[in-house]
Amino acid sequence: MDRRLFLAGAGGALATLPLATGASAGGDGNSTLKLLRSYVANRDQFPNSPTPQVGQHLELVRRPDRAFDPLSIAVTTSAGDQLGYLPSASTGMLAALLDGGFKAYGMVGEDGAEGNIIVDIFLNQGSRAA
Repeated sequence: MDRRLFLAGAGGALATLPLATGASAGGDGNSTLKLLRSYVANRDQFPNSPTPQVGQHLELVRRPDRAFDPLSIAVTTSAGDQLGYLPSASTGMLAALLDGGFKAYGMVGEDGAEGNIIVDIFLNQGSRAA
């Protein structure tokens, strides 16, 4: 399926957002689309995981088997340490994109209020899973 058609059908606004070229944390040259800014929720469930640094690359992992919220997206470090989850208000569209084979990642943003870990979420363009 053509990405533009999928994105237009999945919300329209995503297809009109500007592309940030060269922003890929992986250095693979793919352009990226900044989808949203969110934060890491449920941090208290993972007290032993390290606090990430601003600019650190974070993995977004779908957890559809989580009974509390089947649209759950876990936030982990590149080393696999789970930091928490994206709040449910941030997961609907993103979960659909990840389930559709698109790849996304997070970058730690500037420090949030009350110790929240701010996450800027990017969609990789041109790196859809086969």
